[in-house]
Amino acid sequence: MNEAKVNRLENYYREGKGILLIVLLASLVSFYFWATSFRIDEVAKATGEIISSSRVQIIQAVDGGVISELNVKEGDLVKAGDILARLDTTRIQASVSEVEAKLFAVKARAIRLRAEVVGEDDIFFPIEFDEKFKETAIVEKALFKQRRKGFLAGSSTLSHAVNLAKEELEILNKLFKEGDVSALERLHAKRSLNEAEAKLINYKNQFLEDARIDLAKAEDDIAQNQQIFNRRDQEKQDSIFVALVPGVVKNVRVTTVGGVLSAGEEIMQIVPLDDELIVETKVLPADIAQVHKEQSATIRFDAYDYTIYGVVKGKVIYVSADTLKEETSNGTEIYYRVHVSPDAFPVVTSAGHSITVLPGMTAQVDIRSGDRTLMDYLLKPLRKTLFESFNER
Repeated sequence: MNEAKVNRLENYYREGKGILLIVLLASLVSFYFWATSFRIDEVAKATGEIISSSRVQIIQAVDGGVISELNVKEGDLVKAGDILARLDTTRIQASVSEVEAKLFAVKARAIRLRAEVVGEDDIFFPIEFDEKFKETAIVEKALFKQRRKGFLAGSSTLSHAVNLAKEELEILNKLFKEGDVSALERLHAKRSLNEAEAKLINYKNQFLEDARIDLAKAEDDIAQNQQIFNRRDQEKQDSIFVALVPGVVKNVRVTTVGGVLSAGEEIMQIVPLDDELIVETKVLPADIAQVHKEQSATIRFDAYDYTIYGVVKGKVIYVSADTLKEETSNGTEIYYRVHVSPDAFPVVTSAGHSITVLPGMTAQVDIRSGDRTLMDYLLKPLRKTLFESFNER
């Protein structure tokens, strides 16, 4: 190869290197400006579950018992007032009937005694006695008439004795004026009249006093039996489990009729549907510093493919003040509880699809905590390495 060709190749090589260097420098400068201007969202990632914004209704057996009727199963939709289950009330019903009979018996006795105290000629019972305890009312009415008759007979006898004593005293008074009887005989007659009147007064007072004492005792018995009846009746009512709100049945613990429940045992839960639904997420302590209320978030429901349905926009509405701990198969999980609410109800995705969300659905949530340039992301490992290197012993 002659010298001229060699010189030309060297010139081409030098020119190519120059152009390549220029292109490389231009690319690096362009990348630098692009990396420092292009911003990427900084997000805290979390997993969550759909819950109701109000508290779940927990169905519990207050006194325990045996399931005699079970009307729902896991996942059923119920309305407010629907009967979910019943306990066997054979024993409770017998106790309620027994206490109710005692209560109405003492109520009937009190009505009779009250009529005796005020001196009524007859007694009348409320219609509830005619419906269930007619025999009790008949017995007390017969007793009232018998006692009334006895009282009137006794009063009549003593009143007659008083009248006789008065007549005797009047006769002796006339004879005393004529001088036919002594003052002593007249005095004895007057004493006899006073004694007869006293006996009549004492008889009436004693009858009323006995009636008042018995009435006071009857009223005490009414109060005691009413309390017992109220407790037994409440036990009967507690044996019927009713949905207080419309919702979804969840966590059914007893699934067969005949199942035995202990006092206070949870039977099932009702997750309300009328209230707004929110996503309850678990945020790692390492990410919580940048998470606060009103931050925007993106929700991807696992039941809906986000590549087809899109995502749902939302915002943070609650951040727990402290960490919570939960035992899992992988050990103790430590997290902050964060609630995220979709921006609108019904829920509409970014792709325009209206979707149905139900309590218990899972979701992936990205909470936007800010943004940084691409250069910051690229230089972060280098900064961290240098910082840790300069702090080593």
